[in-house]
Amino acid sequence: MKLGGLILLLFWIAQADAQIDSHYWTHQYGAKGLLLNGAVIASAEDETNIFYNPGAISQDDNLGFAFSFLSPTYSRLQADNFLGDKSQIADTGIDFSPGFLAIRFQPFNTRKLTFGIASFKRFKSNIEFKNRLTDQINDSGLFLLRADLDFKRKVSEDWFGIGVSYNITDNIGIGVSQFSAWHSESLRVGLIKEVFLSPNPTDIVASWRSDFDYNISTYSGFVTKVGLSSKIGPMKIGATFTTPTYGILRSSASYAIDDQRIVTAENRNEVLSNRDEVDLNDYKTPYSIGLGLEYTFNEICVSFSTEYFGEIEEYTLFSELDDSFNGVAEGDADAFIKVISKNQSVLNMAFGIQYKKNEKVTWLGGLRSDFNQDNSLILNNSAEYLGSAPDIFHISGGGMFRYGKNVFSIGLDFGFGHRSGAKQLADLNNVNIDNLFSFSGKENVDNTFFSGMLFITYDFIYNRIK
Repeated sequence: MKLGGLILLLFWIAQADAQIDSHYWTHQYGAKGLLLNGAVIASAEDETNIFYNPGAISQDDNLGFAFSFLSPTYSRLQADNFLGDKSQIADTGIDFSPGFLAIRFQPFNTRKLTFGIASFKRFKSNIEFKNRLTDQINDSGLFLLRADLDFKRKVSEDWFGIGVSYNITDNIGIGVSQFSAWHSESLRVGLIKEVFLSPNPTDIVASWRSDFDYNISTYSGFVTKVGLSSKIGPMKIGATFTTPTYGILRSSASYAIDDQRIVTAENRNEVLSNRDEVDLNDYKTPYSIGLGLEYTFNEICVSFSTEYFGEIEEYTLFSELDDSFNGVAEGDADAFIKVISKNQSVLNMAFGIQYKKNEKVTWLGGLRSDFNQDNSLILNNSAEYLGSAPDIFHISGGGMFRYGKNVFSIGLDFGFGHRSGAKQLADLNNVNIDNLFSFSGKENVDNTFFSGMLFITYDFIYNRIK
């Protein structure tokens, strides 16, 4: 009963939410992965090597059971000029970063072959912007503008995997991890632009109410990661290759669109509304290539890791031309929807340093980049939404403490990012009849990001290999 309850608790820990935009390197796992900020491709010396480098699964001398506790995280994402010059919207909150649960074992009582099982949340983000703007349209003061924005984007992806590593020699290991990846994402964009007469602000002159949302899911796709780990004197070398997602067993997609356009002077009142479940045409993730180095001299150890994620060229998530009245209307009632996605290539890097004070205490710190892959979503070839968060740089530090069979670590991580030149969703400082019914604006949006995280990890070593 106790073990079952513990597994349920740890499964819940691994599902914890996070209010951070998901880049490829947003989340790190385990004691060294967090403290060294991901500089562990050559030195993943605990159960996290199932993810970081499966070639190292059998190179570690300790078999254990590892998990990361809930990590409280404060984050703030601010967008300036997103709805017009001098406008400001922000998503601020305290949440929890994803955890990690894994175990390694040797079922054949040989050091040559080691297995591992891991469960963790690879991506988790929840970005939400809400804002209302009111202003006079021109100097005459005759017309008033009222605009509302409701923007929400969520991404979640869970990985469950098994890894196996074989020691070619005591200093060279090769391995492979096979993951089952369960992905879901959603987007909602609600934009209202309304023009009123100032003397009588209940009389509408023109209005556009546009509301669009979609949801897609894949359950499950597969991701394979192969790794090599080598020791040459005081140096360790690691290399990995991760496949794109393949072999999706089941997928789903749905959307809803509501669009109303009113121009009273033209007696114009048009409404388009449709919602449907559609086939997911495709879902793509990038391949990646990783390289890591670690060098130890005396009590100091320095680490470097880098990982390249390939470009994802433009492709269609789903599309549909559908009769919103299912054939009962005499006139044309077709609704068209097409969602296109693409990602840019990214090269991330991490540097770490550790100082072994004694057999029980080690101090660690690290720096890493978490570059935005510029995930673009293009709706009906007219509106384009880029990843909200800018390129982010992280700095972390803390300690790792050993007591008997227990390894306990605690540390802090801070992230900073700024990006200029993104495109406005709409320029509400410049509204006229020509652009009222469109997404348009300047490329002068500034995105600023900050996060602070307290993390705690625990590793129970149940067997030390001799």
